[in-house]
Amino acid sequence: MTGTTHLKMWLTICSLMLAVVSAAAADTHYVNPGDSIQAAINVAVSGDQIEVGPGTYSEAINFNGKAIKLYSTGGPDVTTIDATELNSSVVTCTSSEGSGTILEGFTITGGNSGAKGGGMYNYLSSPTVTNCIFISNTSVGSGGGMCNNGGTNPTVTNCNFIHNRAGDGGGMMNIGSSPTVTNCNFIENTGYTGGGMNNYGSNSIVTNCTFISNTSGGRGAGMMNIRDSNPTVTNCKFSENWVVYTGGGMSNEENCNPIVTNCTFSDNTASAGGGMYNASSNPTVTNCILWGDTVNEIVNESSITTVTYSDVEGGWAGTGNIDFDPLFADDDGRLLAGSPCIDVGNNAAVTVTTDLDGNPRIQGLCVDMGAFEATPATPEIMLANLRAYIVEQVALGIDAEMEVSLLAKVNAAIAALNRGNPNDAKVAMNDLKALVNQVEAQAGNKITVEAAEVIIDRVNAIITALGG
Repeated sequence: MTGTTHLKMWLTICSLMLAVVSAAAADTHYVNPGDSIQAAINVAVSGDQIEVGPGTYSEAINFNGKAIKLYSTGGPDVTTIDATELNSSVVTCTSSEGSGTILEGFTITGGNSGAKGGGMYNYLSSPTVTNCIFISNTSVGSGGGMCNNGGTNPTVTNCNFIHNRAGDGGGMMNIGSSPTVTNCNFIENTGYTGGGMNNYGSNSIVTNCTFISNTSGGRGAGMMNIRDSNPTVTNCKFSENWVVYTGGGMSNEENCNPIVTNCTFSDNTASAGGGMYNASSNPTVTNCILWGDTVNEIVNESSITTVTYSDVEGGWAGTGNIDFDPLFADDDGRLLAGSPCIDVGNNAAVTVTTDLDGNPRIQGLCVDMGAFEATPATPEIMLANLRAYIVEQVALGIDAEMEVSLLAKVNAAIAALNRGNPNDAKVAMNDLKALVNQVEAQAGNKITVEAAEVIIDRVNAIITALGG
């Protein structure tokens, strides 16, 4: 064996020994009521853990740049960090903390910041925050619940932001920062802009979140995006948010181009753009439902909103768009089995595997519109939806004679299926294939190209469901 080989083996052994020693050196510190969490942080070193027992801890804490895991044994319902009367952020990360700095399982309350981040203030840091409740925190400036500032990119998962208040971003304010926010709820937060979340020069990734009953005295009650913010918003629900001026659900202003996919906007209220308001911004909206918002679902000023495969009350030009009652099954926006929003979305836009409920995102042949995936529709329901779409398209460009001919083929397919004979599925498929041929021949003539594309997609989906 050569000397070089011996050296490599020795170095490998040393590395393994150092790893074992390092792991063994990591300590767990225990904190119980009457003890100080900050005192435990002060003596801990990076790699340590701090385990906190149930109780209320009246203090404000600062991680001081340490990569430690601070967690509770009982969860946020029984473990609270309360900074009432301390005039401070409850939790602070301003010393280049990274993902190894972990806050898990606390209720964060009583924060009162004169500048930024009543509940938690992160600056040039990217901590991991999970299973926490940020409630009743205040900031005179930005981010009542949490403020992420100056290139801060935390990971925030399974958290609730409730009853927080700030000048901007009652629930969360992101300034030049792009957090990843997943499975979080923003409820009854208040701000002058962005009651739920305010993104300022931020490219936040927001997935499987709800924005409910947030209020704003100015713009963007659910979410406010301003000045070059391009968030990616997926599987989110914006409901019952209220704003004085613009953007009940979402407001995009000053060159903001969010990508909004499989979201539901309903029962939001604004003077303009109850669902969404856009000023000098160009959002992309796909597989969404915007229904029952006041006043108007989407309002553009010097903006172009690209909307496709979405159900927009009052209608909106774009491939795959419809204007039918979505038939919500409940106040949350789940879909009844007969909803026209089932199996009519664009699968190519889907980037996640589950819906807002955690159910598989695509259950039928095509993804559903909105935040929730429904039980797959039967061919009979899909045919009924196709018939309703053709009728609706007459006012938007289908020739009246073409409508009669197309509906005759759809009705023939429905009648064949209703007979219930084994061979009648093939009869129905033949009727539908004839319909496709007719639509292809008349696209751009007696039927608009956009309507033709939607009809062909739907018919092919039905043929596949029938076994063709």
